[in-house]
Amino acid sequence: MIKFFKKIRYDLMEKNKTGKYFKYAVGEIVLVVIGILIALQINNWNEEKKGKAELNQYLLSLKENIKGDIKVLDSLIKKREVIVAYCKKEQLNFLNKTFDFNDTRYALYSYRDFYFKPNTSAYDGLKNSPYLGKLNGSDLNNLIIDYYAKTHQMAEAEKSYNDYVETLEAKMAYDVDRTLMMAYIFMNNDELKATKTTQEEINNVFKDIHDSTAFRNIVSQAVAQEWNIITPYKRGKSIGLHIITEIDKMTDY
Repeated sequence: MIKFFKKIRYDLMEKNKTGKYFKYAVGEIVLVVIGILIALQINNWNEEKKGKAELNQYLLSLKENIKGDIKVLDSLIKKREVIVAYCKKEQLNFLNKTFDFNDTRYALYSYRDFYFKPNTSAYDGLKNSPYLGKLNGSDLNNLIIDYYAKTHQMAEAEKSYNDYVETLEAKMAYDVDRTLMMAYIFMNNDELKATKTTQEEINNVFKDIHDSTAFRNIVSQAVAQEWNIITPYKRGKSIGLHIITEIDKMTDY
């Protein structure tokens, strides 16, 4: 093809057709420029396609991370709701000045501490990639920011509750001998029955725990989990599901 154009230029010069040669030269330059522009456009299109594919991979990984988070949140919601239900029953005993061995026993689950740790691997990768800017101003970007801000709030609420319980639990350890309580909860039932400890003694220990100011405060705080922790869990789950929907729209999956 190059030889073909050279031959045309040579023929025009040989025949002294300068005007036609000039027009031809201009036309050839225009063709070259058009070729370059087309090549650049194709390159840009390829780069854009590649960038979109890589962004989609980050988003799909983020989607899987959040799906895993939601499973954990569902589990934590159920566990904390069970504890709240136990503690509400025990709280009614406090108010009615009654004692029920099983209510106190199950309210001891309020001592359990749980932590939600979101999987941030995909989000961290996306933040460190050149593709996060492509989401600026989009609903998805706002949702992602809201989701991880919410997980931070969850962590703060969990830490506040767990630290509070640990402090009061330590205080209660000085006020009440928990030896029999721990034995009742963790020892093999036959082994416990084989000891000289009576059921009445165990009941009295649980009654002392029931009457403990530290325990009552823990139970009351546990009931507040319904608003302070469970509600943020549910809000985080809702945002997570919305993110998954938006990612599906963007990635056409």
